[in-house]
Formats: sequence, C-alpha cells, structure tokens
Amino acid sequence: MNNNYNKDLPINLKLNIFITRFILLWESLAKTVIYISLISMFFIFLSIFNFFSILSYWPHIIFLSFFLVGYLIIIINLIRNFNWPSKISCIRRIEIDNNTENRPLSTLFDKPGINVDNVLWKKHYNNMLEVCNTLGVVKLKSIYSNLDPLFFRFPILFLFFIMVYSFNNLVIDRVEAAIFPQENIARMVKNGVFNGWVTPPEYTKKQPVLLVESDEFLSVPFGSVFSGRVFGGSGKSKLIFDDGEEDFIIIDDENSSIESIIENNVEVKIQQNNSILFQKTILSIPDEMPKVDFLEKPHSTIKGILDIDFVLSDDYEVTKLYAKVNLKNPIDTSNIGEINFNIPFNVSDSLQTFGQYYHDLTEHPWAGLPVKIFLIAEDYIEQKGTSEILEIILPKKEFKNLIALSVVNQRKKLALGKEKPFIVGEVVKEILLDSSFQKELVLARDWLQESLVILMKDKEQQFLEINEHKFIIDLLWKTALFIESGQLAIAENELRRAQQDLQDALSQGNEGNEIQEMISNLDEALKKYLDELENPMDIDAPQVSESDNPGDRGGENGAQSNEEREDLEEKLEEIADLAVSGSLDEAQEQLDQMQDMTEAIDREALGEALGEEEGNAQPQAMQQISEMMQEQEALMEDSFEQSLNAAQADQKTPGSGPVNAGKKQEILRKQLEEVMHEIGESDNPIPEELGRAERAMRHAERELQRGRPDRAQNAQGRAIEELKKAAEKMDKIHSGDGPSQMAGNSSNNNSQDERDPLGRVPPGQGNSPGGDIGLPKKQSTTRSKEIVRELYKKAEKSIEGSIERKYVDSLLDWY
Repeated sequence: MNNNYNKDLPINLKLNIFITRFILLWESLAKTVIYISLISMFFIFLSIFNFFSILSYWPHIIFLSFFLVGYLIIIINLIRNFNWPSKISCIRRIEIDNNTENRPLSTLFDKPGINVDNVLWKKHYNNMLEVCNTLGVVKLKSIYSNLDPLFFRFPILFLFFIMVYSFNNLVIDRVEAAIFPQENIARMVKNGVFNGWVTPPEYTKKQPVLLVESDEFLSVPFGSVFSGRVFGGSGKSKLIFDDGEEDFIIIDDENSSIESIIENNVEVKIQQNNSILFQKTILSIPDEMPKVDFLEKPHSTIKGILDIDFVLSDDYEVTKLYAKVNLKNPIDTSNIGEINFNIPFNVSDSLQTFGQYYHDLTEHPWAGLPVKIFLIAEDYIEQKGTSEILEIILPKKEFKNLIALSVVNQRKKLALGKEKPFIVGEVVKEILLDSSFQKELVLARDWLQESLVILMKDKEQQFLEINEHKFIIDLLWKTALFIESGQLAIAENELRRAQQDLQDALSQGNEGNEIQEMISNLDEALKKYLDELENPMDIDAPQVSESDNPGDRGGENGAQSNEEREDLEEKLEEIADLAVSGSLDEAQEQLDQMQDMTEAIDREALGEALGEEEGNAQPQAMQQISEMMQEQEALMEDSFEQSLNAAQADQKTPGSGPVNAGKKQEILRKQLEEVMHEIGESDNPIPEELGRAERAMRHAERELQRGRPDRAQNAQGRAIEELKKAAEKMDKIHSGDGPSQMAGNSSNNNSQDERDPLGRVPPGQGNSPGGDIGLPKKQSTTRSKEIVRELYKKAEKSIEGSIERKYVDSLLDWY
C-alpha cells in the first residue's frame, strides 16, 4: 500500500477516517475511565458516610494509599497497552463495520507497480471510489456488555447521584477531610470554635455585624437576627440569652448552628461543655415611631384645591403617609364616615422630608363645611405617628351662576341624606323650567333629565342604591360645572383626576404599562384642558368672557397662554421619559412641578379686562415687586454658588447653606403674599403672574430645605420671570402705555446694554425694573450648562496665572 497515493481522496472519506480514529481511541480508553470512575465513586461513598473520620491518622494514610495504588496501576496499564490508532487500522475498521468485500477503501491506497497511468487501473480506482462513498459511519462497540452484562451500572449510578444530592452541602467538605488526614488533628481540641454575626432587619438598610471578642457593647436595631455557628469540640453547644437557654441545631458531627431574634437588651453567652466560647452584651435599639406634622395650616389654592404642606421624619424610613378628614359637627343623616386619601412623597436622604401635596375635594359633599384634618405616617413595622389635628373649612368651588348653585345645593342635600331623592327630583324639575336650558344649556338639560329618571322613580324611597347614588352625584356635579363654566371646568376636573391617578401610580411603583396608560390619559386630559383654556367658546356652553379687550385672549396674554402650553407639554414629555427609564422618583418630582404650574393658572382672571384703572396701591406694589426681584436674583446667585461648592461644603449641617437660604426664600415668599393681599384689598385685579411667582418661590423654598440648591435655581428663575411679567403688566395698566420692553425684543435696546452669557441685563440697565432677567428657554439653559462644564474643564487643564486661565476665569465670573 502506498500512503502517498490518496492526495485526491474525497473530503467525506477523510472525515470518516478521522472520526474512526477517535472512536478507536475512546474504545481503548473507555475501560480505564470506567475503572477510575468506580474507584472514585467508592472513595466518595466512604467519605460521605465519614468512614475516614473514624480512623486514626496512620490507618487513614494507609487507606488513602490503597486508593492511590489502584489509580497508579490502572494508569500504568493504560500506558503499557496503549496504541495510537493508525490509518490502516481505521480503514480496516470501516470496511469491517460496513461488511464490504474486496476491501475497496484499502484499494484506494494501493498503487500499481507498472503502468501507473493505465486506463484500466484508473477505471478500477474510480469504481472502488464510488463504492467507498457509500460506506456508512463506524459503529461504536459496546464495552459494557463484557464488563457489566447484568446492567448493574444503572441502579449503582442512580443510588450514587441520590446520595450526593442528599448530602450536597457536605460532600465537598467531607471529601476534603478524607483527602487531607491532617485535618483530623482538630478532633483533639476539646472546645469548638464560634463564629457569629447579627443581621439587622432589611428595612433598616444596615449591614450585618460580625461578632468579635471585646468588652464594648454592641448596639443593633430592634428585631435583628442573631446567627451563630460552632465548629468542632465535643458535647452540645448552647445559646444563653440572660436566663433563657436554647440548644444549637446539629448540622453534622463537626458543625452546629442557631438563630434567634433580638428584641431586648441581652447578655449573650455561647457555652459548650460548661466552657464559655463567646460572651457579649447586645443592646436592642427600639424603632422609633415616625413623626409628621403640617408646615402650615392646610389652605385652599385659587382654584379651591386643598394645599397640604408637611414635614415627616423617622429613624429609618416612612413607608406610607395619608390624611384623615372628619366633620367637625357630624351629620346624622349622612352615611359618609370620614375622608381618607394617600399622600405621595419623595424619600429624602436627610433626617426630615418636606413635601407639598394638592388634593381636590371640591367635588366632595363636605366641601365648604368645617372639618378636622390630621396626617398619619406609618413605618415598616406599622407604627403610626399622628400630626396635630387642625380645624379648617374644607375648600369648595365658588359658583357664581345661580342655576349651577341651585344644582350643587340639591346635590349636597341628596349626598348628605337631608332630602329624599324624589324631593330633589321635584326641585330639579323646577330648575329645568329656566329658559336658558332651551338655548345655551342644551347638554346640561339632557343630563338633568337623565338624572330625573332615577330620582323620581319611587316617591317613598329614602335612599338610592349605591351605584345609582354615585352616578347621580357625579352627573349633577358635571352638570353644575358645565352650567358655570362650560366644558372648561369639566376638562379642568378631568385633568386634576388624571394627575392624581398618575401620582398614585408613581408613588406605589405600579407596572410600566400601567404608568404609561396613566401618562396617556394625562396627555389627553391636558390637551383637552389647554384647548378649552385657549378657546372656551362652546356651542352648548356659556361664554366665559364677553370682553373684547385683546388682553383677554390675544396679545400678550395669548402669547403667555401659548408659552404655558409649551411648558406643560414639555414637562409631560419629561415625565414620560423618566418613567420609561425607571426613574420614578424623578418623574414624581416633575409631576409635582407640573401640578404647581397648572394650579398657578388663574382661570378666573382670563375673563377680566386688563385695562381698568388701578388704585393708589399699584405704584407702591410695583416698587415692592421690583425690590423682590432683586432679592430673588441674589438668592438665585447664592443657590448657584452653593451647587458649585456642594462637594466641599456639608449642605446638611443645620444653620448653614441651603437651610438659611430656605428661610430667606420663605421670608421673600411671605412678602409676596402680603403684596398680593394689599392689591386684592384695593379692589384691583391681582395679576396671575404673581400667583405663579408665589408657587415658584414655594417650590424653591422646598428644594432649598431639602438641600438641593441646583434644583431650586430653576424655580427661582421662574419666580423672577413671573415677577417681571407682573410688573410690566401693572406698568401698562398704570401708565396707559404699552408693556415694558422685554430683553431682546426692545427696539431701543442698543449695544451698550451689557449682557451676561445667560442673556441677563444688570439692574439699572434696560427698561425693566430690577434689571432684565431674560431667562432662556430650556434649550438655551441646557446649552449654557454645557458651556459651564466645558469652561471648568478648560480651567482645570490651564496653568494657574496664565493668560488662558485668566480669560477662562473671567468668563466663569458671568456664571
């Protein structure tokens, strides 16, 4: 046979020969692997059942030697008898397993002595090649039939795996002890070794504490778990808590463990054979009750929404906050027990958490009645802290339309059980006799007629069924809102409900698809509300304003409405992005800001003309507003500096940093409230911008109290912008001239007005009192922040005192 004559051998035949070589190799090694496996299984079996543990040191060594000799004999025998499969043996195996005649595969490796290029020989070669292409794969010979003809291997393997699974936590340790006999020396030690630790409850977010020998007391939270383990020694181990005893649980011959909950101050002792292995005094720190209180008395916003400002604290964390409202003078006929509603809040890293929450109760039958309100905070172990009980008048919606007021009064009588449904229906029938239901209030007429079908179906019925009662109460409220303000009031009510639903979903950590559904609902409600706000004229709704003054809808106020719409829509997009990324806390903060913005929109002021003469209080108020703008600018600069120095200064130290700034912001906000009160007493319209400025100041105050000067800057900037707009509006009304020129829009704004990189004009320049603030839009602000970051990077790379460094520092002075 010539081995060089197979250069044109097909790839499938080459692959078949290659596989056959591996099969032959495995068949020669299989017995050795089986013998080694059996010896190893027997060794593991003896180790698991502690056979080696009962042996002394030298017998242990001898038995290990037997196993080692067995392994060596098997391996030496393998080396002596091992033959690497040759190509010829592979070819013969293929031909034998395929029962071929004339040895076709071997023929391919033959070469004639003469006439190599003979046509007849080539024909014969090709015929043999075709036969070889039909040869199948080599069959693996069974090596178990000779070694194990009765199939004992299956029950043996099954029992072995069951045994290993049963001792899965001990197999490695016991095999290791069997391999290293010197470990058995530990049995000569009389007492065992103790290891222990204390694990605080998960809600405390504290790390486990390792127990070490010392004379110092160990203080741990109430409910912590004491865990201990004793290794080695003889006799039972005991845990002694003061006068009580508890035996350790035996794991195996070497190990025992125990766990116990620490609820009191205890003297811990670990004892074995009357010997003390460990001793320590552990103090249990009780979980304090959470504290909660009102920052100020709950009050009504300009839209009748209940505004609750609160502060809460706990030694670990508050898990739930809710309010309870009860009537000051209970009504016997009413089946309403009390009002309960959850208050979402953002968890703060500081000792105290400040928050503000709006809750709409204008639709509740108790609206306008004296009530008692208090807050309840709850922690992880369901301890409850209660605030002071305050008496307030529950905010209600003021109805100016007499028909709407009549519908609301009948609704309240029905809800409080003061009148039978039939009697209420009789009054509603009389209300429907008004001629306005035939013209402007067609939709309201249909709703009232729908309610009459249920109210007057039974003359003697004292109370409606639950579903019917709720349906009528909701329908009458919707009707009253429509009569009073048309679709705008209904859209406003739906917007508030959508905001509340999203607030609850974010605070409760609902599923992502549920939150997205809430955001979609809020998007629709916001669009409907803003559409109605910009165009309140409805076919079936009364006219919100009959004024032809361009300030009512067009001109400056119209531009303001468009700006508010863009801000609200942009805020909603930001909330959606944060929710998608999983930043629910950030999304909740943005939703709070969105509620601040919507609550600051004074809907009542939209129908008032802005061209009325102002009283004597207006010039003085303008001067006060100008001064407040300058003070707010100074506070915003302080906030900016604090945010830059946050890495070097401890912003949470009481009496420093944002805490003082928060107090200053609060004083400035109260000054603004006094100015608004003075304007209101002078019978002059209060500019809606002042309401928005007050809300922005309140938000800035809250962020400063939380130690977040960087976030307070945005709210302070909004406050300055709104104060400037209010001053310009008041100046327009007082002087009869047009509004003061805005930054960048004035035709008289010459190049001499020096502006900083944020577009601000210093006080004394420009036409605006207190200087032109000109806060940029979000895109400009983002760009400015990027410039600041780049300037700081440039400053770090520049050499101190160099011309480049001085130039960069001069640019940074603007910020």
